[in-house]
Amino acid sequence: MVAFANNNSLTRRITLCALITAAAVIVHSVEALLPPLVPGVPIKLGLANVFTLIALIMLGARYALITAVLRCIIAVLITGAVSRLPYCLTGAILSFAVMWLMEKPRRSDRISCVGQSVLGSFTFNVGQIAVGILIVGRAMIAYFPLMSLISVPTGIFTGLVAHYSLKTLMRTDYGYRKI
Repeated sequence: MVAFANNNSLTRRITLCALITAAAVIVHSVEALLPPLVPGVPIKLGLANVFTLIALIMLGARYALITAVLRCIIAVLITGAVSRLPYCLTGAILSFAVMWLMEKPRRSDRISCVGQSVLGSFTFNVGQIAVGILIVGRAMIAYFPLMSLISVPTGIFTGLVAHYSLKTLMRTDYGYRKI
C-alpha cells in the first residue's frame, strides 16, 4: 500500500473510502447470492453494513454515507437486482443516520460499537419494511416482528466484526481515530 505522510490528508481519506466501499460492494454482492437466514423472509446477515460502520469510525460521517450509498447502487447493478435498490438505499441511509447519531455516545463510551451496530441493523430493517409498505402494501408489516428480532443477533455479529476489524486496522498505518 501507499504510505501517506499526513494521516488526515484528503488523498488518504478518499483512498480509504474507495477501498472500504469496494470491500462493501464485494461482500454485499456475495451475500446477495446466499439464501435468506429464515426461509421465505428476506433477512440477510448484513455484513456489508460492517463497512459503513468502519468508514464512520475511521473516516467520519461524510465518507460513511458515501460508502453506504455507493455500496447499494454498485452492488445492485452488479447483481442485477435493480428492484431492490429502494429497499437497500432506504435501509442503508437510515441505518447510517442512526449509527452517526450514536457516534458521539460511542466516543464517550456510553455505547459500544456493537450497540451502534445493533441500532443500525434494526433501523435498516425498519427502512426496508417502510419501503415495502409503500411498494407492496401493508402486508409487509407482518415481517416486522421477525425482522426486528433477527436484527439483534445480526447487529451483534456485524458489530463484533467491525469492532475487531477496527482494532486490527488501528494497529496498522491505516487507522488514526479513536475506536
